[in-house]
Amino acid sequence: MHIMVASIVVLALWSLPSAMAQTKNTASTNKVKSFDHLVINVSDMERALAFYKRLGFTLINEDGWRRGQGQVSIKIGDNQKINIHKQDVLGPQNKTQDTGPNDKFNLAYIPLAGDADFCLVWGGTVQEAQQHLRDSGVDHISAPRNVNGARGPATSVYFRDPDGNLWEFAVYAQ
Repeated sequence: MHIMVASIVVLALWSLPSAMAQTKNTASTNKVKSFDHLVINVSDMERALAFYKRLGFTLINEDGWRRGQGQVSIKIGDNQKINIHKQDVLGPQNKTQDTGPNDKFNLAYIPLAGDADFCLVWGGTVQEAQQHLRDSGVDHISAPRNVNGARGPATSVYFRDPDGNLWEFAVYAQ
């Protein structure tokens, strides 16, 4: 019996450095620090921009987009953004990806308006978030829900943009 227990302990200890090395190696090679941007696809750019403006978002490059120069983005905090792509100018990308100046690596395979589902951190109370959404003309706002976000327990409210993309405002305890 003691020999069997000793053998199990030896095997466990023998495999431990290998498992620890794999974890350490994986952690040391992944240098991801934060999100830079996300993409939201919309069917009607003008309607979407009007909606996001009513919500009080700062839009980046709206005038440039109107001149055919680049895309519009929603500014989030100091160093993040949500790029807005118009669905009908994209289309399915299910084909071999070329490389070079005309590649499609910067587009989703099948970009669809209404397929986004994401959460933003709200810097006030849940009641303030709900009131802001009502004041901005959002018709359907969820009741507050307890969630487990990236930072831990939070309370969220959900709503949809005109294309049906699901937005969530999460409030963390101070």
